[in-house]
Amino acid sequence: MSIIGIDIGSSTTKIVEFKGNQIKNKAIIRTKFSNEVLEKFIISNNIQNVEQLVFTGIGASKVDVNQFKVPVKIVDEFTAISKGGLYLTGKKEAFVVSVGTGTAFIEVTKGGARHMGGTGVGAGMLFNMCNKFLNIESFEEIIELAKKGDITKIDLRIGDIINSKISTLPNDMTLSNFGKFENDYKKEDIVVGLINMIFEVIGMMAVFMSLKSNIKEVILIGNITVLPGVKYVLDRIEKIQNIKFIVPEDTEFAVVIGAIQNIKQFF
Repeated sequence: MSIIGIDIGSSTTKIVEFKGNQIKNKAIIRTKFSNEVLEKFIISNNIQNVEQLVFTGIGASKVDVNQFKVPVKIVDEFTAISKGGLYLTGKKEAFVVSVGTGTAFIEVTKGGARHMGGTGVGAGMLFNMCNKFLNIESFEEIIELAKKGDITKIDLRIGDIINSKISTLPNDMTLSNFGKFENDYKKEDIVVGLINMIFEVIGMMAVFMSLKSNIKEVILIGNITVLPGVKYVLDRIEKIQNIKFIVPEDTEFAVVIGAIQNIKQFF
């Protein structure tokens, strides 16, 4: 028997099938959820016996639970975020940062989960700016362009204006996002500049929140956390701050996995 979890986003649907304690099938469908999307997932993966459906995400509250022939549970997104981040990393406590359309910050301790706040800087900003200003139409194109981008053509960095070293800051730290457009910049350079700006904001917000906490590990989940350039940004922040960033395997599916784990009561 299988449990199927569905994370309903503003423009993307993520579906995971759990059988026993194992992920059997998973998919990211870059369209809004519909019954047809779920049916296609079940048929294409030859899933025979579904014992329960679990919904989470911003669109989950609009689901008519009475239309399905199996039991349906809805798990609030903050619960799913916290449980998914811990499950994928094996941690007992951490800041779990979900980078979706916007970005949510959850502090998870042994005493429970607490929503610390958020920002509108996230995947929605990246996708829409790439689409409207660069005519990029797919996530796959963003990935390919990000592999080739040169951040030194876009951002003004400490080493650009100071010859000597500053003891507390490396020369490649950003002084101004998009503060230096070279004449020969390309589309891929702008994509890298956007990724760099978004994750510098998210990374530093996590740093500021950690200053009032004993927790110094930050789990980042969500589609765009796997983009080329993200690790570079986070590594630079780690060099000067008392913090550790973790991007787990299956990070794209962390929220829906967390919803399933909440129902299965693994922890």
